[in-house]
Amino acid sequence: MYRIWYWATIDRESDGRFVANIPDLGDLAAYGTSDKDAVAHVTDLAREQVRTVVEAGQPAPPRRHFSEMPSHLHSKEIGRAIIPVEVERNAAGAAPPYHLAS
Repeated sequence: MYRIWYWATIDRESDGRFVANIPDLGDLAAYGTSDKDAVAHVTDLAREQVRTVVEAGQPAPPRRHFSEMPSHLHSKEIGRAIIPVEVERNAAGAAPPYHLAS
C-alpha cells in the first residue's frame, strides 16, 4: 500500500463546533465536537471518497505540497492536520513536481 497525505484545515465555528476541511478533495468537510473528532470524521470520509474514485478506475485526486498551502491562518482557522489515505501504488499517480525555493 501507498499513503497519500492530504492537508486538512480545522476551523472553529461561532456555535463552538469544529469543522475539518480537505480542499484537495473538493472541500470535503466534517464536523465534530472537538478538533480531533472533526479530523477523525474527515479522515474516514477522505478514505471513502478516494477509495470510490480508485475503484472507478481513476487515479487518486492529486494533493498539494505543504509549500502550496497558504502560510497564514484565516480568521476561524485554529490549525491544520495531515490526513493519510492508503491506496495501491499504481492508483496514487505521479507525485506533483515539487520545487524548493532557493
